[in-house]
Amino acid sequence: MTAHVQPEAEGDTPDGLRSISASPDRRGPDALPVRTARGGRQRDPAADRAILKSTLALLGEGCSFSALSMDLVAQRASVARATIYRRWRNKEELVLAALSSLDLPVPPLDGLLLRDRLVRLVDQIRSRGQDTNLHRLLAGLLGEAVRRPQLVERFENSVVAARRDALRRALREGMDSGELRPGLDVDQAIELLTGPMLSRLILRQRPVESAAFAESIVDTFLNGTRTHPEPQ
Repeated sequence: MTAHVQPEAEGDTPDGLRSISASPDRRGPDALPVRTARGGRQRDPAADRAILKSTLALLGEGCSFSALSMDLVAQRASVARATIYRRWRNKEELVLAALSSLDLPVPPLDGLLLRDRLVRLVDQIRSRGQDTNLHRLLAGLLGEAVRRPQLVERFENSVVAARRDALRRALREGMDSGELRPGLDVDQAIELLTGPMLSRLILRQRPVESAAFAESIVDTFLNGTRTHPEPQ
Protein backbone atom coordinates (compact mmCIF):
# COMPACT_ATOMS: atom_id res chain seq x y z
CA MET A 1 0.00 0.00 0.00
CA THR A 2 1.32 3.44 -0.89
CA ALA A 3 2.12 5.54 2.14
CA HIS A 4 -0.23 8.48 2.60
CA VAL A 5 1.31 11.85 1.88
CA GLN A 6 -0.39 14.87 3.38
CA PRO A 7 -1.75 17.01 0.50
CA GLU A 8 -0.40 20.50 0.22
CA ALA A 9 -2.62 23.51 0.40
CA GLU A 10 -4.73 24.03 -2.72
CA GLY A 11 -3.85 27.57 -3.65
CA ASP A 12 -2.34 27.32 -7.11
CA THR A 13 -3.85 26.47 -10.45
CA PRO A 14 -2.20 24.54 -13.31
CA ASP A 15 -2.14 27.52 -15.67
CA GLY A 16 1.22 29.24 -16.02
CA LEU A 17 3.02 27.01 -13.55
CA ARG A 18 6.77 26.63 -13.85
CA SER A 19 7.95 23.27 -15.13
CA ILE A 20 10.52 21.32 -13.15
CA SER A 21 13.05 19.58 -15.35
CA ALA A 22 14.42 16.18 -14.43
CA SER A 23 18.01 16.01 -13.20
CA PRO A 24 20.19 13.62 -15.26
CA ASP A 25 22.26 12.50 -12.27
CA ARG A 26 19.33 11.49 -10.11
CA ARG A 27 19.80 8.01 -8.66
CA GLY A 28 16.20 7.20 -7.91
CA PRO A 29 12.94 8.46 -6.45
CA ASP A 30 14.33 8.13 -2.92
CA ALA A 31 17.16 10.58 -3.63
CA LEU A 32 15.22 13.57 -4.87
CA PRO A 33 16.26 17.11 -3.99
CA VAL A 34 13.88 19.47 -2.28
CA ARG A 35 12.28 21.70 -4.89
CA THR A 36 11.21 25.23 -4.28
CA ALA A 37 8.75 27.13 -6.41
CA ARG A 38 9.81 30.54 -7.58
CA GLY A 39 9.12 32.88 -4.69
CA GLY A 40 7.34 30.12 -2.74
CA ARG A 41 7.90 27.86 0.20
CA GLN A 42 9.83 24.61 0.12
CA ARG A 43 8.03 21.64 -1.37
CA ASP A 44 7.76 18.39 0.52
CA PRO A 45 10.22 15.85 -0.98
CA ALA A 46 8.00 13.03 0.31
CA ALA A 47 5.29 14.21 -2.07
CA ASP A 48 7.80 14.20 -4.94
CA ARG A 49 8.76 10.62 -4.17
CA ALA A 50 5.15 9.50 -3.86
CA ILE A 51 4.19 11.14 -7.17
CA LEU A 52 7.09 9.69 -9.15
CA LYS A 53 6.74 6.23 -7.63
CA SER A 54 3.02 6.24 -8.34
CA THR A 55 3.60 7.30 -11.94
CA LEU A 56 6.12 4.50 -12.46
CA ALA A 57 3.85 1.98 -10.75
CA LEU A 58 0.87 2.84 -12.96
CA LEU A 59 2.94 2.67 -16.14
CA GLY A 60 4.61 -0.56 -15.00
CA GLU A 61 1.20 -2.13 -14.39
CA GLY A 62 0.27 -1.55 -18.01
CA CYS A 63 -1.40 1.84 -17.89
CA SER A 64 -0.71 3.48 -21.28
CA PHE A 65 0.48 7.02 -21.65
CA SER A 66 -2.90 7.92 -23.14
CA ALA A 67 -4.78 6.42 -20.19
CA LEU A 68 -2.50 7.93 -17.57
CA SER A 69 -3.89 11.08 -15.98
CA MET A 70 -2.94 13.49 -13.26
CA ASP A 71 -6.05 12.39 -11.39
CA LEU A 72 -4.94 8.74 -11.44
CA VAL A 73 -1.47 9.65 -10.21
CA ALA A 74 -2.86 11.94 -7.51
CA GLN A 75 -5.18 9.21 -6.27
CA ARG A 76 -2.39 6.64 -6.23
CA ALA A 77 0.03 9.00 -4.46
CA SER A 78 -2.58 10.30 -2.01
CA VAL A 79 -1.90 13.91 -2.94
CA ALA A 80 -4.01 16.70 -4.40
CA ARG A 81 -3.93 17.15 -8.17
CA ALA A 82 -2.71 20.72 -7.68
CA THR A 83 0.31 19.32 -5.80
CA ILE A 84 1.39 17.55 -8.99
CA TYR A 85 0.80 20.59 -11.18
CA ARG A 86 3.00 22.70 -8.92
CA ARG A 87 5.90 20.44 -9.86
CA TRP A 88 5.18 19.40 -13.46
CA ARG A 89 3.28 21.42 -16.01
CA ASN A 90 1.70 18.44 -17.76
CA LYS A 91 1.62 14.65 -18.03
CA GLU A 92 4.50 14.52 -20.50
CA GLU A 93 6.85 16.32 -18.12
CA LEU A 94 5.74 14.10 -15.24
CA VAL A 95 6.43 10.90 -17.19
CA LEU A 96 9.86 12.14 -18.28
CA ALA A 97 10.73 13.05 -14.69
CA ALA A 98 9.59 9.63 -13.49
CA LEU A 99 11.72 7.85 -16.10
CA SER A 100 14.65 10.11 -15.29
CA SER A 101 14.45 9.07 -11.65
CA LEU A 102 15.45 5.55 -12.75
CA ASP A 103 18.51 6.65 -14.68
CA LEU A 104 22.08 6.12 -13.53
CA PRO A 105 24.90 8.66 -13.68
CA VAL A 106 27.50 8.27 -16.41
CA PRO A 107 30.23 5.92 -15.11
CA PRO A 108 33.80 7.18 -14.55
CA LEU A 109 35.72 7.21 -17.82
CA ASP A 110 38.90 9.16 -17.06
CA GLY A 111 42.10 7.42 -18.07
CA LEU A 112 40.41 4.66 -20.05
CA LEU A 113 41.30 3.68 -23.59
CA LEU A 114 38.70 4.29 -26.29
CA ARG A 115 37.55 0.67 -26.40
CA ASP A 116 37.16 0.50 -22.63
CA ARG A 117 35.23 3.76 -22.53
CA LEU A 118 32.82 2.56 -25.17
CA VAL A 119 32.37 -0.83 -23.51
CA ARG A 120 31.63 0.79 -20.17
CA LEU A 121 29.01 3.11 -21.66
CA VAL A 122 27.31 0.41 -23.71
CA ASP A 123 27.36 -2.04 -20.82
CA GLN A 124 25.66 0.48 -18.57
CA ILE A 125 22.61 0.10 -20.80
CA ARG A 126 22.67 -3.56 -19.80
CA SER A 127 22.94 -2.65 -16.13
CA ARG A 128 19.89 -0.41 -16.37
CA GLY A 129 18.10 -2.82 -18.63
CA GLN A 130 18.17 -5.71 -16.19
CA ASP A 131 15.23 -4.02 -14.47
CA THR A 132 12.23 -5.73 -16.08
CA ASN A 133 9.93 -2.96 -14.89
CA LEU A 134 12.10 -0.50 -16.78
CA HIS A 135 11.79 -2.76 -19.85
CA ARG A 136 8.03 -2.38 -19.75
CA LEU A 137 8.21 1.36 -19.20
CA LEU A 138 10.57 1.95 -22.11
CA ALA A 139 8.64 -0.41 -24.36
CA GLY A 140 5.53 1.59 -23.58
CA LEU A 141 7.36 4.80 -24.40
CA LEU A 142 8.45 3.38 -27.75
CA GLY A 143 4.84 2.46 -28.39
CA GLU A 144 3.99 6.15 -28.18
CA ALA A 145 6.63 7.11 -30.76
CA VAL A 146 4.22 7.16 -33.70
CA ARG A 147 1.55 9.19 -31.92
CA ARG A 148 3.87 11.40 -29.88
CA PRO A 149 7.31 11.61 -31.49
CA GLN A 150 8.08 14.70 -29.42
CA LEU A 151 7.82 12.60 -26.24
CA VAL A 152 10.54 10.20 -27.41
CA GLU A 153 12.63 13.11 -28.63
CA ARG A 154 12.36 14.81 -25.23
CA PHE A 155 13.26 11.51 -23.55
CA GLU A 156 16.43 11.33 -25.63
CA ASN A 157 17.26 14.99 -25.00
CA SER A 158 16.81 14.77 -21.24
CA VAL A 159 16.94 11.30 -19.71
CA VAL A 160 19.68 9.78 -21.91
CA ALA A 161 21.41 13.00 -22.98
CA ALA A 162 24.36 12.64 -20.58
CA ARG A 163 25.19 9.14 -21.83
CA ARG A 164 24.89 10.16 -25.47
CA ASP A 165 27.15 13.14 -24.81
CA ALA A 166 29.74 10.85 -23.22
CA LEU A 167 29.63 8.55 -26.25
CA ARG A 168 29.90 11.54 -28.55
CA ARG A 169 32.96 12.85 -26.72
CA ALA A 170 34.66 9.47 -26.80
CA LEU A 171 34.08 9.07 -30.53
CA ARG A 172 35.24 12.59 -31.38
CA GLU A 173 38.37 12.15 -29.29
CA GLY A 174 38.97 8.88 -31.12
CA MET A 175 38.83 10.75 -34.43
CA ASP A 176 41.05 13.56 -33.11
CA SER A 177 43.68 11.04 -32.00
CA GLY A 178 43.59 9.25 -35.35
CA GLU A 179 42.32 5.98 -33.88
CA LEU A 180 38.99 6.30 -35.70
CA ARG A 181 38.73 7.23 -39.34
CA PRO A 182 38.03 10.92 -40.02
CA GLY A 183 34.58 12.00 -41.11
CA LEU A 184 32.79 9.36 -39.02
CA ASP A 185 29.09 10.16 -38.59
CA VAL A 186 29.02 10.38 -34.80
CA ASP A 187 25.24 10.27 -34.37
CA GLN A 188 25.01 7.22 -36.62
CA ALA A 189 27.87 5.61 -34.71
CA ILE A 190 25.99 6.08 -31.43
CA GLU A 191 22.97 4.30 -32.93
CA LEU A 192 25.20 1.44 -34.04
CA LEU A 193 26.68 1.12 -30.56
CA THR A 194 23.46 1.34 -28.54
CA GLY A 195 20.94 -0.23 -30.91
CA PRO A 196 21.85 -3.92 -30.44
CA MET A 197 21.72 -3.72 -26.64
CA LEU A 198 18.43 -1.84 -26.63
CA SER A 199 16.95 -4.28 -29.12
CA ARG A 200 17.97 -7.28 -27.01
CA LEU A 201 16.67 -5.85 -23.75
CA ILE A 202 13.58 -3.89 -24.74
CA LEU A 203 12.26 -5.21 -28.03
CA ARG A 204 13.17 -8.87 -27.57
CA GLN A 205 12.97 -8.84 -23.75
CA ARG A 206 16.04 -11.08 -23.46
CA PRO A 207 18.38 -10.69 -20.49
CA VAL A 208 22.10 -10.07 -21.00
CA GLU A 209 24.11 -11.83 -18.32
CA SER A 210 27.52 -10.19 -18.63
CA ALA A 211 29.57 -7.46 -20.28
CA ALA A 212 30.59 -9.88 -23.05
CA PHE A 213 27.77 -8.68 -25.30
CA ALA A 214 28.82 -5.04 -24.89
CA GLU A 215 32.40 -6.02 -25.71
CA SER A 216 31.23 -7.83 -28.85
CA ILE A 217 29.21 -4.80 -29.97
CA VAL A 218 32.12 -2.42 -29.45
CA ASP A 219 34.70 -4.70 -31.08
CA THR A 220 32.49 -5.18 -34.15
CA PHE A 221 32.03 -1.42 -34.37
CA LEU A 222 35.73 -0.64 -33.96
CA ASN A 223 36.76 -3.23 -36.54
CA GLY A 224 34.75 -1.27 -39.10
CA THR A 225 35.73 2.24 -38.02
CA ARG A 226 39.34 2.11 -36.82
CA THR A 227 41.99 3.66 -39.00
CA HIS A 228 44.03 0.49 -38.56
CA PRO A 229 41.78 -2.45 -37.55
CA GLU A 230 43.09 -4.79 -34.91
CA PRO A 231 44.59 -8.03 -36.34
CA GLN A 232 42.33 -11.04 -36.00
